[in-house]
Amino acid sequence: MTGEPQGMSELASRDVAHLIHPVTSPSEMTEHGPRIVVEGDGWWVTDEHGNRIIDGFAGLWCVTVGHGRREIIDAVKNQMETLEYFTTFHGQSHPRAIELAERIVSMFRPEYGLGHVMFASGGSEANETNFKLLRLYWALRGEDRRKTIVARHNGYHGLTIATMTATGILPMHWNFGPDAPGFEHIAAPYCYKCELGLEYPDCNLACARALEELVEREGPETVAAFVAEPVIGAGGIIPPPADYFPLIREICDRHGILLVVDEVVTGFGRTGTMFGHEQWDVRPDIVTLAKGLTSGYLPLGASVISDEIWDTIAENLPEAMPVSHGFTYMGHPVCCAAGLANLDIVESEDLPGNAARVGAYLQEQLHERMGAYESVGDVRGMGLMAGLEFVADRASKRGFSMPHTACVKVEQEAWDRGLYCRAMGIETVGLAPPLTIDTDCVDRMIDILAESVEAMERELMPAERQRSHHFSGTLTTAADVFDAMQDRFDSAKAEGVDVEVAFALTGNGGGHWLLTVRDAKLSVTQLAGETPAPVTIRASAEDYVKIANGELAGAEAFSTKRLTVDGDLMQAATLAELGLL
Repeated sequence: MTGEPQGMSELASRDVAHLIHPVTSPSEMTEHGPRIVVEGDGWWVTDEHGNRIIDGFAGLWCVTVGHGRREIIDAVKNQMETLEYFTTFHGQSHPRAIELAERIVSMFRPEYGLGHVMFASGGSEANETNFKLLRLYWALRGEDRRKTIVARHNGYHGLTIATMTATGILPMHWNFGPDAPGFEHIAAPYCYKCELGLEYPDCNLACARALEELVEREGPETVAAFVAEPVIGAGGIIPPPADYFPLIREICDRHGILLVVDEVVTGFGRTGTMFGHEQWDVRPDIVTLAKGLTSGYLPLGASVISDEIWDTIAENLPEAMPVSHGFTYMGHPVCCAAGLANLDIVESEDLPGNAARVGAYLQEQLHERMGAYESVGDVRGMGLMAGLEFVADRASKRGFSMPHTACVKVEQEAWDRGLYCRAMGIETVGLAPPLTIDTDCVDRMIDILAESVEAMERELMPAERQRSHHFSGTLTTAADVFDAMQDRFDSAKAEGVDVEVAFALTGNGGGHWLLTVRDAKLSVTQLAGETPAPVTIRASAEDYVKIANGELAGAEAFSTKRLTVDGDLMQAATLAELGLL
């Protein structure tokens, strides 16, 4: 790194020099440096400059009970002084792991038969465990063709190779391929921008019925499980319609498919019930837990599996054959002690009940206050998790010309005003504060959000209004799109840019085009057939026209595979920055 950004603190400079941040742009760190938090207390954190900020995202969905709880700190200290570490491998155990497994099992309805727990260090590890155990289960039942795990677009299940493949946020797969085999995806219950082009309730829950269509197409003898978050979290805070999960459970039962409910975000009260699946009285076969299990005080995850699954594995493994899966820190005694103390607080203070009560107030105030803003297209959530989705044009739901700019701007403005909210991938800003907050805290959060949205609109909306006036709905064919590119091209922005991108568009009005930007000039050539290029963008001509007219956001088309990019994604991203994608 050459030089330091002006105003970067000594601590931030040291961070940039050596620390790699997950899901963070390296260039952003080099240019601006990190925001450094040094202290936490209740629902507040303090940064290195002494500014107090409302932790409106509970760290990373984690800090259910708030920061600085003495009960957890003392439990961790006492356990450290008694037994700092021992393994649960090879038949060893210790009291805290036993007690926490018992405690977790007791929190589920007895009739669900969720009687066995395998610990992990977090949600990704726990989902990895789930995927391996459920495949082992089917193999030991003599149904070893059941390998396929079905997930959803926009869903998030982790970032190991397998859990990344299950994750339906496609930019998170970029350059980490090949994906793990044995995973499929269906549409999410994302009613605001339904990828199937339907409206609830007239859609007859087509997004859920897509699971049955996939099972019938692939053959039920090949499908092992369906994995889903009760409320989609990282993919945009998307709660489903009330009748969605009951239908999913019915489809799973009809075809003998296991239902894995990923409660990493929603578990331990976030939605207003102890577990998210309780909102719809739906029985899981496997539950993934993490985050709120210890309130993030120490890393811990858990796979909770049904008696049926475990008994099948235990009774059918060959004699002396182990379950060949594990991680060093499974059932770590200090982490389990933190979990036990944390659950005491969650239950004794009825934090799920507080999430329901204060969460209802949060949802009400967000709808009342945020709906007035031109850029707020949708307000949604459940309990103490809420999302605001921003659009450049509310009538058409057209996204911003540069994806992720509006939500990032709101996050930055909010932080500067004393609130941490999270910019998320589908132009959504999320709130998921500690479950201890009160209505006064809600009022302050919403005041800050309102000021932040106003600041974002002042900066970004004038250009978006102009773009909407010039381009929205005016193009009817793919040929029109490419003809119009010269009008959109800004040679000043293209100084120093050198890209070559091919387009392969299918269906009526489709064809092949080659677009080159070089020496601050744009060249567009229609071709007789596909030509080699550093990157090829594929879509139907119909969808590409919708993208050009702002009726379909390019990021959404990419996430749902309506638009795919073969080759150098950076060239495609550069094209988007020039306003030509």
